[in-house]
Amino acid sequence: MLNRYIFLNILFFISPLFAQNYTLDLVIDESSKDYISSIKKETKSLFSSSDKVLYNIKICKEECEQYLDKKRKVLFFKSNKKHKKVAKNYIINYNFISSIYDENRVLRTTALAIYEVLKEKKYNSIYIENKSKIEQVSKYENENLKLINLEDVFTLAGKNNLEIKQNQNSIRLDDLNIDESKSLYRPQVDVYSNYIGIDKDRAQYSNGVNSQGTFDAGIKVKQLIYSNQVLQNIKIKKLLSKSTKDEVKALNDEIMYKATLIYLNIIKAKKANQIIKIKQDFIEQNLEFAKQRVNIGVQDRSDVFRWESELANVNIDLANSSKDLNSLKIELGNLLQISDEFRVYEYGMSSILFKLDNKDAIKFIADKRVQENFSNNIVHSHSRLKQLGFLKDVKQEELEMNKDSRYMPTIAFEGNAKKIIDRYGEGKDAIRAWDDEEYQAVLNLNIPLYEGGLKSTKIQKNQIELINLKLQYNNMKNLIVENVRKNFESLKRSYEKIKFAKISQESSKKNFELIQDKYKNGKENIISLLDAQDSYIISKLNLNISIIEYLSDLSSIYFFSGKIDILVDKEKKREVEEKILNIVRGIEK
Repeated sequence: MLNRYIFLNILFFISPLFAQNYTLDLVIDESSKDYISSIKKETKSLFSSSDKVLYNIKICKEECEQYLDKKRKVLFFKSNKKHKKVAKNYIINYNFISSIYDENRVLRTTALAIYEVLKEKKYNSIYIENKSKIEQVSKYENENLKLINLEDVFTLAGKNNLEIKQNQNSIRLDDLNIDESKSLYRPQVDVYSNYIGIDKDRAQYSNGVNSQGTFDAGIKVKQLIYSNQVLQNIKIKKLLSKSTKDEVKALNDEIMYKATLIYLNIIKAKKANQIIKIKQDFIEQNLEFAKQRVNIGVQDRSDVFRWESELANVNIDLANSSKDLNSLKIELGNLLQISDEFRVYEYGMSSILFKLDNKDAIKFIADKRVQENFSNNIVHSHSRLKQLGFLKDVKQEELEMNKDSRYMPTIAFEGNAKKIIDRYGEGKDAIRAWDDEEYQAVLNLNIPLYEGGLKSTKIQKNQIELINLKLQYNNMKNLIVENVRKNFESLKRSYEKIKFAKISQESSKKNFELIQDKYKNGKENIISLLDAQDSYIISKLNLNISIIEYLSDLSSIYFFSGKIDILVDKEKKREVEEKILNIVRGIEK
């Protein structure tokens, strides 16, 4: 143990004896001078901590090629072409830098060039051709595509969706059914004409009653004076119309809710796609660095192979992610009856659309008093419940109608006027005691006494159907309340997950940057870097998922409360906000 201690102390004191000082002439053009400190930092990471590099820096304001000579130096400048190798000169030139990844690539190449010149006496000419933003546009979403937001989605769905159009036709049909039932109380007027011909013998021996041929014309009028069944049926049709309107509202809300969830999932898929692209950039960046380390002989090709494998895998992930994103856009496009060539506005926690009173909605919805109000009051105005409520009223009216039909009379009037216009043939000139005009009026009173037990059967069926509707109403109410309460809890969990995901992302990002820096200096292996990279990517994905889950849960609460349209209807949203604020202030229970 003592010997080891002595050895370490001797090593500590003699290590500075092996330190080396290097001098380098570095030529940099005017547009690249801001990278000097970064180049020095990258270069220092490649040398021993005891080594020192002294720089003689020359900034060329015009053509840097004039400094190409046989004196040892490194030249770093911007150019549109590659220069030929010059003895004792290491040339690094690039076309432009458009991203942080381009910058890192250029800086690392320059640092490795300095290392090769000073340590290995190697010289070369490297041209770094970075891809322009225009060339990279296919890698990211086309900014020329039409941008749509959630308000556009609701508008387009209401205008174009085929199911919504069918639903609106159902309302029109019910209005026509009401008119049809009312028509029974309007008079029915018929004008008619008859031609009657009989054989000659019958006309001859009828003593003038009938002629061989008769042509007459007349008018017939029918008017229902009173029918309890018809009156009740009109009332039933009106109630059915109200029920249909609420059913259509519920069906349309379901379509809007579905469109909202698809829209939010598109945002989630788009974010996931972007995160995978970030991972792809990381891998490409580290692959390039690994290749450079191989080129200068400080590392074998094992890391290159591993990075190439990782790049192939992430390209597969990116292809699958793009496929999922496109599928969702096709689904939304079909629902809205528009082309899938669009991009969506990205909503997040700061989006005013998902806030209440300009605050995170959870701040109010977490209040138990607000939750109880949603469950006990707002939920009961849900269109599905209103629809079932009207259906109960319909069945109650049918029951009363069938009970009343046992003794309620039907009163109707029928009148008929007819005139014989012409006679011909045998008997046409016979003398008759009556003229050719005929009138008849009938007032009909009908009281049903017995219909073979049919009325009793109808009454019993109505009673059972009414019970079933009441059970269905209570079941639907319980289901809505249950879903709202589940979404309350889910919203709370999602909000908590967002906070944890932010912490995770921040920590994993710092860890990744630290491990990546150590990997560049040869102090960490590729496994540690991959673990740190995956941890960072997963934390970004988790944050993205948590935010979309929160927005989806909030949308679900609005939907199951029958208020999905407050996402886009400012007036309805203001009413809900005012109600919630009154509850929080204790003004309203």
